[in-house]
Amino acid sequence: MKEKLLSRYKWWALGWTALLIIAFLFTPSVANVNKSSTIPRNYQSTKATKLQNQWGSKENKTTSLIVVFNNQHHRLTSKQNRAINQTITRLKQKKQQYQIKDMTDAKDTPLVKSQLISKDKTTQIVEISVQKTKQHDIKKIKQELTKAIKTPGVRSYLTGSDILDQDFSNSTEKGVKKTEIIAAIFIFVVLLLVFKSPITPIFSLITVGVAGLISISTVDTLVKYLGFPYSDFTEVFIIIVLFGIGTDYNILLYNEFKAGLSAGLTKKEATKSALQVGGRTIIYSGVSVLIGMTTLFFAKFSLYRSAAGIAVGVAILLLVLLTLNPFFMGTIGEKIFWPIKHFEGEKQSRLWQGLAKYSLLRPIITIVVVLAFLVPLAVQSQGLLNYDDVDEVSSQVPSKIGFNLIQQHFSKGMSEPTTIFLNSRHQLINEKYLKLIDQLTNQLKNVAGIKTVLSASQPAGKVIKNLYLKKQLTDVTQGLTQAKVGLSKISGGLSSAKNQIDGVNIKGEVASTQQLASGSQQVATGTSQLSDGIKELTSAVTTLHDQLNSGMNNSEQAQLQKLVQSLPELNHAISQLNQQVTNSSSSSESTTKNSLTQIGNAANDIQQQLTAVDAAMGKLTANTVLGTQLVAKLQSAGVKLTTEQRQKIIQIINQNQQQQQQALSSLNGALTESLTKIGNDTQSIGNSTNSLAAQLTTLQQSSASLQQAVSQLASSSAQILPAAASTITQLNSNLGQLSSSTAQLATAMDTLNNQTGQLTTGANQVAAGNQKLVQSLTGLPAAVQALSAGLGSATNGIGQVNQGNQASNNYLQGLQKSTAGKTYYLPAKKLHSKAFKPILDTYFSDNKRMTQLTVILKADPNSQAAIQTLAKIQQLVTGSLKGTSLNHAEVVLGGSTSQTRDLKQVAAQDFKRTALLMLVGILVALMFVTRSLIQSLTIEAMLVIIYYSALNIVHWFSQIVLKTSMLTWNTPFFAFIMLVALGVDYSIFLVIKFREGLHEPISIDAKVLRATAIIGTVVISAGIILSGTFAALIPSGVTTLIQVALVVITGIFLLVILIPIVMPAVMKITYPTPSSKINDQSYK
Repeated sequence: MKEKLLSRYKWWALGWTALLIIAFLFTPSVANVNKSSTIPRNYQSTKATKLQNQWGSKENKTTSLIVVFNNQHHRLTSKQNRAINQTITRLKQKKQQYQIKDMTDAKDTPLVKSQLISKDKTTQIVEISVQKTKQHDIKKIKQELTKAIKTPGVRSYLTGSDILDQDFSNSTEKGVKKTEIIAAIFIFVVLLLVFKSPITPIFSLITVGVAGLISISTVDTLVKYLGFPYSDFTEVFIIIVLFGIGTDYNILLYNEFKAGLSAGLTKKEATKSALQVGGRTIIYSGVSVLIGMTTLFFAKFSLYRSAAGIAVGVAILLLVLLTLNPFFMGTIGEKIFWPIKHFEGEKQSRLWQGLAKYSLLRPIITIVVVLAFLVPLAVQSQGLLNYDDVDEVSSQVPSKIGFNLIQQHFSKGMSEPTTIFLNSRHQLINEKYLKLIDQLTNQLKNVAGIKTVLSASQPAGKVIKNLYLKKQLTDVTQGLTQAKVGLSKISGGLSSAKNQIDGVNIKGEVASTQQLASGSQQVATGTSQLSDGIKELTSAVTTLHDQLNSGMNNSEQAQLQKLVQSLPELNHAISQLNQQVTNSSSSSESTTKNSLTQIGNAANDIQQQLTAVDAAMGKLTANTVLGTQLVAKLQSAGVKLTTEQRQKIIQIINQNQQQQQQALSSLNGALTESLTKIGNDTQSIGNSTNSLAAQLTTLQQSSASLQQAVSQLASSSAQILPAAASTITQLNSNLGQLSSSTAQLATAMDTLNNQTGQLTTGANQVAAGNQKLVQSLTGLPAAVQALSAGLGSATNGIGQVNQGNQASNNYLQGLQKSTAGKTYYLPAKKLHSKAFKPILDTYFSDNKRMTQLTVILKADPNSQAAIQTLAKIQQLVTGSLKGTSLNHAEVVLGGSTSQTRDLKQVAAQDFKRTALLMLVGILVALMFVTRSLIQSLTIEAMLVIIYYSALNIVHWFSQIVLKTSMLTWNTPFFAFIMLVALGVDYSIFLVIKFREGLHEPISIDAKVLRATAIIGTVVISAGIILSGTFAALIPSGVTTLIQVALVVITGIFLLVILIPIVMPAVMKITYPTPSSKINDQSYK
């Protein structure tokens, strides 16, 4: 049977070894698991996170970070500012590489410059929004950007809530490693002192270590693949609890094993006995702890639920201790206590025995005294709790330095502002909603505790004066003042116009217009007559030209040509006559007579030709007189034309008439003179020939006289006839010039005729237009009278308008000075302008149905003052939007303060709920162990009182030693579950040991004293081990771990003192005393 038992534990050992190897090789990493304190979905901060993820591409799954540039206590120099700008430019150029979604800096966003540069000019910040994914996690983001923001000559830091959380996780991980090492060393030393053997601590650490490694691997696997709750405290508390209670259980088990060996049992028998006695105690205690930790699964707050991993560790620990320890004890036996060879019985605790003895003497008084001492201590207030997780991070961490710089040089709320989300079912991009947003912004500014508010209407936290009615009404009132002056001028002008209109005889002017129409008609008629006259003149000029061309070129031209030819012939005949007379001796009378006859005929022909030419010239003169008469006819016709038209017609006629008169006068003069001379000469020749003919009869009588006469004739013809021929030739040339002039005159008359046609058409149009004008002006007098009346009315109306304008101006000036002047108004044109677009992108979501207001508080965002301010904000926003267009909009408050408020509320509620569940679970376990409700209630009451007492003691200690005025917000919870769940073990140890001898026929006092004396040593050793294990948390530097450790240590100390005082008294009261008191003397 014993061999079979040993073989069974051997397989357990092999199984644990295999699981340990698997844990080493296949434990998943939980580095990227969300370790945040997740708040339920129905809380404001969680809703705000959801809305932020729905905001748009720039906010979805991003983390908000702040880059801090600082020059310690000195102003940033121009060189440093240039270096900072170069760093910012480099970040913008590598946006895609660093997955930066948005940046806000003082250089490119002048509107918020005052919010990004400190007043003392020593610090400048840049707000960055970075994409956060599983691959691009906070750890990688921090690593990349910390290197990217390094700026020569300037201190640069990267901070933000996620960065600080990451640094806190790193601090906790480092603290866990320190804790593991310190706890292992401490446990080894304590076990070495307790068992006086270096081997015993090793086996204890092996069993607890195996349980711890497998537990962590199991929990990490559940976290990775099943979404098991996890936090930065999960692993550290698993280690602490398992090392603490695991060592306690090992001490209990090893003591039982040693007691069996000391009783002479073999190692296998001692192992079995140890499992039967010590194992049962371990199971009872372990199950109580397991029940207490298991209740954490029912917590709603994720951070509290993450402690449920301890329950997994406790379950594995119990299995390991009750299966692996028997293998070691059964295999190694007494060598597990080497070098000890002689084993003594169970040692008794004189301290516990002495306290129990006094308690049994006066149990009720003892209980009253204890209550009188502890209750006042327990009911003391622990003050406010610190919900600022940033305090958990060391001040030497860069992100904490950057955070502190922001609070020092800006508002404390600047590092973690509050965001108000307004989520509507409609788009908010219009003047109506912007006005409401501005009203809300101004109301929020008046709330005590708020430094500034940034919104779409005030993006820089300051009002834009040009967008308020006060400034806009200034422009309007100035315009109205100018309008008043203008209206006065208009009124004066209208009055003057009315006076002028009234002074005009409109009826007389209309009658004159009628005369104008009649005259225009006469002009049209006269113009028609003028056109007819010009046509006649044109016909006459054309006829003259034709006459010159046809007449002169035919008969008259022939006559002139014949005359020119006849004159030389006459001269020749006279020459012959002279010769014949001269040669009278050889000539006959008949010949001479014939010559004279021939000369007479030629002279007659010339006379006839001259008469014809003279008649032709008379015709030309007559035609010229016809043109002059036509001009006179036009003037006498009475045609009324414009001065320009009349001058043009007269100018054309006069020019042509003048040219004609000049040509005809010149030609007529020349012809008259020439023809007169020729006529006279011809007449003289004719007379001479006649005289010669008459003298022929006497010629014979006086030949000398004849010869002399002929000679004179010849001489005269030689002089006259050539000159006459030249004159006739010249006449012919002048006639050609006259023909050319008449041709030009004919062309001019044609042009005049055409222009006169246009003139006639225009005159007719003018006459028709004037007639229409007369028709139109028929009603003009009445209209002018109405106009005059209208001008009078208009003048009066403008006066009234001016009065109204003045009244409006006075009203608007009053309105401008009233509270209405502070009303926000953004014109639609400016709303959709390019300059306003960055504001819309910043303060409105992509779908334009959400807007946000950024509130910067004066107090620390995680302080109680900030939480109280947040409550005022919530109340004000909700009340301000009632009855407005945003009445049904969803109002959600996000940010660190909102999260802290929600955290405070959910933590307090869940703490009460979880504590109640734990107490109920442990109460059930205690009732199963003690079989007494009073004892179970007493144990729990004692644990609760000790918990509150220890909490207050640590609060005072923290103020004095740790220099912190508050406990961290999660210290009460973790201290409670540790102290209550683990502290109950010691009471269970005592009760079980007491019930082991309950069947013995001795008094209750004797049984209690024996149980307390025996178990006292175990409890004290276990208390020291557990306190030392939690003390290993102190070097971690994490405030929460330090305070939890101090509370547990203080509580264990109080338990070690109070259990032997309270429990014996309660046991005596609750258990009846048997009638026989055998062997009581040994316990007195």
